[in-house]
Amino acid sequence: MTKKSGALPLVLTTVLSIGACIAVLIAGWSPVLGLDLQGGVSVVLEPRTEDDSTITKESLEQTRAIIQKRVDKVGVAEPEISIQGNNIVVELPGAKDQRQVLDQVGRTAELRFRPVLAPPVSTEVPEGAEDDIAELRAKLNIPEGVTAEQIYNETLGLGQNAGATDGIVAEGDSQIIVDDSTTGSTPTSAPAGDATGEGTGGGQKAPLQTTAAPTTAAPADAADPATTTIPEVPTNQYGVDISSEDFGKLYQLEAAVNADVNQPVTAPEDDKADQPVTLLSAPDADGVQYKYSLGPTLVTGKSIEDATASLYNGQWVVLPTFRAGAQGIDLFNQAASLCYSGAETCPGVLGAQGALAVVLDGEVLSAPTINAPSFGRSDINISGDFDQEEAKILADALKFGSLPLTLDPQTVQTVSATLGEGALRSGIIAGLIGLAVVVVYMIAYYRLLGLITIGALVVTGSVLWAVVGVLGEQQGLALTLAGIVGIVVSVGVSLDSSIVYFENLKEDVAAGKNFRRAVEESFSQAWGTIVKADVSQLIGAVILYFLSTGAVRGFAFYLALSTLIDLLLAYVFIRPATLLAVRSRLGDSPSRFGVPVPPTVDQVKGGVLS
Repeated sequence: MTKKSGALPLVLTTVLSIGACIAVLIAGWSPVLGLDLQGGVSVVLEPRTEDDSTITKESLEQTRAIIQKRVDKVGVAEPEISIQGNNIVVELPGAKDQRQVLDQVGRTAELRFRPVLAPPVSTEVPEGAEDDIAELRAKLNIPEGVTAEQIYNETLGLGQNAGATDGIVAEGDSQIIVDDSTTGSTPTSAPAGDATGEGTGGGQKAPLQTTAAPTTAAPADAADPATTTIPEVPTNQYGVDISSEDFGKLYQLEAAVNADVNQPVTAPEDDKADQPVTLLSAPDADGVQYKYSLGPTLVTGKSIEDATASLYNGQWVVLPTFRAGAQGIDLFNQAASLCYSGAETCPGVLGAQGALAVVLDGEVLSAPTINAPSFGRSDINISGDFDQEEAKILADALKFGSLPLTLDPQTVQTVSATLGEGALRSGIIAGLIGLAVVVVYMIAYYRLLGLITIGALVVTGSVLWAVVGVLGEQQGLALTLAGIVGIVVSVGVSLDSSIVYFENLKEDVAAGKNFRRAVEESFSQAWGTIVKADVSQLIGAVILYFLSTGAVRGFAFYLALSTLIDLLLAYVFIRPATLLAVRSRLGDSPSRFGVPVPPTVDQVKGGVLS
């Protein structure tokens, strides 16, 4: 039976490793440099509440997410926002202006409930919009020269320019669906007026509604919806039902085609609580955002006491609890009464009842329709086609709004680009010097085995470059000075694996074993030691990663990554490369591999010299 030469795994490993590196280079992906290598601004923020109460883990995470969104809007490349203890550390590579950074990340976020003044529309013009408009206008029998906006304004008794949506654009098959199943009956076993539909805007899958929570009787402190007359959907001279799905789609499409692209979304510094604004929703599952025309704030997050996400009748809902008193549920009920009646300050949006948008840090999270004039403080149910994650995000936002945090900068550090370049240059020079010393030592001591080790380092470098390039491009992984140190240290780890193997080989040959047979047997013995050593290194790196923060985590991550690569290549590169070399004609002389031959053993024939 012929022995395997090891050529196939060796060739595959080499081709795949170097090919992956070349592919990453062609794609233009390269390791993303961290703050200490390219310069930038680092800020440590300490969150605190107005009453100095304990800050929860959820509030910290919500604050971190808000800062992340702020930074993403600015367009800083590969920022790092992390929670370290009770502080939030913001590192912005490439940033230069400390004051600008503090303005961006340090302002307090406030949860606001704003009335929706006009139907939301998506921010992208759908393909084939003109044809769809013509088809819908014919289907609804709308006369030439009359727009959906004019019909909408006439139906609700608004002026010609009221609720105008200049600059609001629609995309795809997004629909504005108003639930017309609300009867106002007291809910018993299910939330009243469950809505169905999709593509309603605001990042929601279905129209959201605020309803009384499921109970067996009407809440004692809430008005009984059964005794309240629900306004009927108004009519117009064209006989068009503005609550229909077709009209909602036509409205958005016409708004898209007739949009004024110069109308901007309200800037963060202009987002005043007592002023009307135009804001974007959170992206939906397809990444589409919607523009909302919103009125002045009616309620803030300070009125909320708590919020939870719950599964009810197979549907995820959000259950906010408001504070008692004039600044709590009473204030919310004033807003609910205005929206339920379709008042001018909270008009019905494609229907009789108005909607209140939930806005956090200038982003619309949802826009539930109000379907009752008042509620008990713990009898409010926000329902829609939520999945668990969406419901939790909304509940966390409402909960965060009940405890707004002020961010106090503790330390602000600016690292110049020149200093970063110097650190990078020094790190590269140190690495190259160390690598050169290693190459000279390995070749001088192990000769051809040393060359195999150098080849393994080249393959390791190719794999590492490809992995770091992909992670930097796809996940925003940054290479820091500490990471470079981890990689340099990992070179020693790779050498350890080779040396353990080669020393086992030399010992076996010295004990009288045939050189070619000893190559395979020695690796089997050395493999257990290599695995134990690398696993020990991995355990240390993992513990260090999870128990540390900042630069130390970067060191631990790259050390662990390099150790994993070494463990893999020891088996699929060093082993087959050594087998292939020794079983060739080069193996006739073990001394070429730095392996001394005992004078009493014929290494080629395996016989004892006479």
